[in-house]
Amino acid sequence: MTITAMLLYGSHARGDEDIYSDTDLLLISEDDRPQHVQKGHLSTSIYPLDDLLRRASSGDLFVCHIAREAKAIYDPTGQLELLREHFVLRGSYEHEIMHASDLGWFIIDFGHRGHLQSLVNRRIAWCVRTILIAKSAELKRPVFSATELSRFAQSSDVLTLIKNKETDRADPHATAMLGRFLNAFGMVRFQRGAPSYGAYVKRFSDTSNNVALSLIKAEAPSQTFDY
Repeated sequence: MTITAMLLYGSHARGDEDIYSDTDLLLISEDDRPQHVQKGHLSTSIYPLDDLLRRASSGDLFVCHIAREAKAIYDPTGQLELLREHFVLRGSYEHEIMHASDLGWFIIDFGHRGHLQSLVNRRIAWCVRTILIAKSAELKRPVFSATELSRFAQSSDVLTLIKNKETDRADPHATAMLGRFLNAFGMVRFQRGAPSYGAYVKRFSDTSNNVALSLIKAEAPSQTFDY
């Protein structure tokens, strides 16, 4: 793998990290497909530059992180500045909000059946952060830190749900907090009533909700689907 730039983003780039924070790295490479590697608290995303530039031009929220807060560790050809020049915020992030809302409702309806609580906690945090970053981006003032997102939402539940990603224990109040959050900021369930497990799987597949599909693959590989 040929690395052309290494960028630090997230809490360590902002300077608001704590002992539980991930170290988030973006490696820009000449490989032709994106990939992500998580080892403990080291989170490494690997993308080719062409893909990042395309995402920047379309207002991608991941590249928004990079454009707004990243710091270059190794960047001899100025690729971070190139991404910033190409990045344009979209007027609507409805698609991202839909994906995060659908996954949030799935966790409320079926998350208690899982056996990897730490992963569920991280996905809850992802849902909350994605929706609020999207909402703030639509207002042309995206924010990223847990504290800023909690302030933006004017909700202490937000801070709790994001911080819960640091533990592998179930919070007995998390489902209620997530439900309140989705009712306030997310989209309603995609069908009336509580969808079946299989209906969620079909929804995630039809909408290419890869984050949700990866949770299902990790949590419940032997589920029998009821459509």
